[in-house]
Amino acid sequence: MSDLASSGAGFIAIVTLGTEGPQVQQELVELLVKDVEEWVRHCPGFIAANYHASVDGRHVVNYAQWRDEAAYRDSFRDNPRAGELRATITAMPGVTAPSMVGYTLVRTVPAA
Repeated sequence: MSDLASSGAGFIAIVTLGTEGPQVQQELVELLVKDVEEWVRHCPGFIAANYHASVDGRHVVNYAQWRDEAAYRDSFRDNPRAGELRATITAMPGVTAPSMVGYTLVRTVPAA
């Protein structure tokens, strides 16, 4: 049986990208955030996107929270720029192609 977090996130997508350094890392985060601010945050079932920059400047991790996997998949189907964003990311000098793994929440242990 599942104990869902108070956020309602039943599905998360963790996307990892490699970068060649802090400047590329920052440019990549700005590109990703812009897409979420303009489109994704308005999608049904979207809860939050969290961007983490590695201290060595060589990685970006996006921890995206969704109500469920269907809402996550629907957001790509409905986004008129989904293919364009991926092409822009993969064409960026100094950025490696994204790796995405989806997870289903099975248990949450809150702070005491």
